[in-house]
Amino acid sequence: MNEGYIKFNCFLQDANSGLSEEYFLLLTEWRDKLYHIKLLGCYPGGIGYGNISVRMGSGFIITGSATGCKDILTKDDYARVDRYDFNKNEIYCTGRISASSESLTHAAVYEARPEVMAVIHIHSIGLWEKYRGIMPATPEAAGYGTPEIARAVRSLCMGNNIKGNDIIIMGGHKEGIISFGKNLNAAGKKILDLLN
Repeated sequence: MNEGYIKFNCFLQDANSGLSEEYFLLLTEWRDKLYHIKLLGCYPGGIGYGNISVRMGSGFIITGSATGCKDILTKDDYARVDRYDFNKNEIYCTGRISASSESLTHAAVYEARPEVMAVIHIHSIGLWEKYRGIMPATPEAAGYGTPEIARAVRSLCMGNNIKGNDIIIMGGHKEGIISFGKNLNAAGKKILDLLN
């Protein structure tokens, strides 16, 4: 299983990410909720899954790589993605930890939808199987953490395929689901609504 392993080139500037206390508290609130219902977390063997981000300035703050196994996150467990390149499969980030392996997917949503301020990526085989074929999905050939899945997500977000739903099933990333919205509460509520 390759889940949780970084497939992209991450260039980290070791410095404070600039995460504000307000955003940190909001990220903590939603990360804790989703962690406790196991939509974000850790597989046996210590491989983390799922991630959460908020737009900040011209970039975004995202949970760091391999933080899914931690019960409690600190500000140092987040990185700021400053820029990225889909074609080169690269991201440039600032923080004490490398950004999540799904950073390009989050970047794709933010690039395609300027009004989006938060993105959540969860894992749930039950929800994935329930909604695959019902909600917009990326192609099965587009694997997780690749430029292909980022481009597929961007394409879905730019077209009329989403139609206000703001949920994408990751066809080539079994269990993977993305939610996004005008703020973290909106993105999180869309995830919780899937459980009903």
